[in-house]
Amino acid sequence: MKSVLRRAAPLLLMAGLLALAPAPALAQSDHEKQLYEAAKQEGQLTWYSGILNQQICDEVGQAFAKKYPGLTVHAIKTTSQVAFQRLLQDLKAGDVLSDVFTTTDESHMAYLEGKNLLVKYVPENEKGLSKVLRNIDPNGYYHVSWVGLVTAIYNKKKVNAAAAPKDWPDLTDPKWKDQIAFGSPNYSGLVGVWAVAMENRYGWDYFDKLNKLNPLIGRSIDDAITVLNSGERSVAPGNPASAFRSAARGNPLAVNYPTSGTLMDPSPSAIIKGAHHPNAAKLFMEFLTGPEYSKILAKNFEQPLRDDVPPPAGAKSLSEMKVLTVKLADIEKELPKVKEKWRDTFGM
Repeated sequence: MKSVLRRAAPLLLMAGLLALAPAPALAQSDHEKQLYEAAKQEGQLTWYSGILNQQICDEVGQAFAKKYPGLTVHAIKTTSQVAFQRLLQDLKAGDVLSDVFTTTDESHMAYLEGKNLLVKYVPENEKGLSKVLRNIDPNGYYHVSWVGLVTAIYNKKKVNAAAAPKDWPDLTDPKWKDQIAFGSPNYSGLVGVWAVAMENRYGWDYFDKLNKLNPLIGRSIDDAITVLNSGERSVAPGNPASAFRSAARGNPLAVNYPTSGTLMDPSPSAIIKGAHHPNAAKLFMEFLTGPEYSKILAKNFEQPLRDDVPPPAGAKSLSEMKVLTVKLADIEKELPKVKEKWRDTFGM
């Protein structure tokens, strides 16, 4: 028996060491290796981000630095409009501080591309994005790094699953009088895109019907989450990521993906022409379109951008949901008119 144990001991020790060893890194392509070698000479990059929050942006930067030792990310999180104005000031001053710029407003990218201020770069990893997110810019200057979604959200303590709204017209049912909440397109870009989509599909009569239900209107799309949690209202069009985060903290929220289409508003990233760290920026664009970044999104209840990364518990992948989008040209043309109609209808 002792002889058997002596022979087994080395094998047990080896098994233990293998268990403690880190998982092998994914093999790098030749292109990625070349970028990494060049990026190490630069050592860092700066990211102006209009998406997520500072904590998640920092987490993304730390994961990038862990994958590529010797590189650091200076993540500066503000609203998209503030980030864009800061970028324009940098460009005017002739000193590009932001290597990678991310915004929730695609028109920012259209402006920068039109002024020849972006670097054309198509990440290898973009082909792994969910099909609906590929080639957002046919010219290859900017690529999706986050998606804002709008779904139907409800308070499970006040509404049972069978009665909960399943599609956008369901929200106009008179039974939701004094029970519905939503944000305003005059304050929230995501609500603005949703409002354009709803008018295009159902006409302004859709909002006239909602107005008759005495809705509680906030500013941000997430204001509705607060009032649903309190029980002050019970249903709302809202951001599913915020609802899932809130539910994880014990709040009674649930999400239905509308049968006619979940509103999706993509947020792009691009490399700024004249950036001080162009190779690090290209490597970061590979990271933002790769699986590690989507795993960070899913961990924080955001929508992963790739179908090979499972979504948060209770959520659907992009390939599983019917997606409703609005073209940039339509948003730019119609949103100002929608904002005016909104003020006339809802008074804010």
